[in-house]
Amino acid sequence: MKSKLFLVGASVLVCSGLWMGCSSGSTVGAGTTDGGPTGTEGGTTDSGTGTGTDAGADSAATAVEITGPLLDIQYKGCTPLAACGGDVKGLWRITSGCVDDASFAAAKQQCPGLTESNVKFQARGVVFADAAKVTRKTEVKFTATLAVPAACKTAIGTCADVGTAIKFTGLDTATCTDAAGGGCSCDVGSQTTESTSDTYTTAGNTLTSGARTFDYCVAGSEIKYKETTAKAVPAVFTLTK
Repeated sequence: MKSKLFLVGASVLVCSGLWMGCSSGSTVGAGTTDGGPTGTEGGTTDSGTGTGTDAGADSAATAVEITGPLLDIQYKGCTPLAACGGDVKGLWRITSGCVDDASFAAAKQQCPGLTESNVKFQARGVVFADAAKVTRKTEVKFTATLAVPAACKTAIGTCADVGTAIKFTGLDTATCTDAAGGGCSCDVGSQTTESTSDTYTTAGNTLTSGARTFDYCVAGSEIKYKETTAKAVPAVFTLTK
């Protein structure tokens, strides 16, 4: 019975599903999560000497570091992305983003009557893309309050049991207390970091990295994108050079 809320906490993976490097993931409560593609790099193995271009790319990738404070990411009311493609090569840093409230749709399907409030996403990250590989380092923080109705609580046990079930989804914290009406009020949160290097390709307005796909648009020194992989978190992010 505890499975009713096992999937609630997957939202922490939101930035969880992004080319910028937050762990790939599903929408909240949607099911499986993906730790991110490993990818395989085509071509010959670098013997260590390499070309000047390869050496420069390796140097730039090594220099990729997260700087600056965590930025607030908008929740709800996202503007749809108009994909246009473009050249993704360069050093990019996240400057803004928006996570759609559909992120909680699957959790609400698992637990009818579940509501979220005080939702806050914060992120910072940097991406370096050369002609074949993208190196990314990111940090994402998520907090929210979940109102769990009495029916879902009863299916699990006590509010403490609800908190334990939520933490099984991967969240760092889930503190649940009794609430009016026989349900639970749960303060949840998590903070994740990721550092990856994957190969990628582009075709038209689509970027592919491993098994993941993204619609994107480069305009001057700015790139906007959203993941289109099945069960990806519904979000649009902006990075700038």
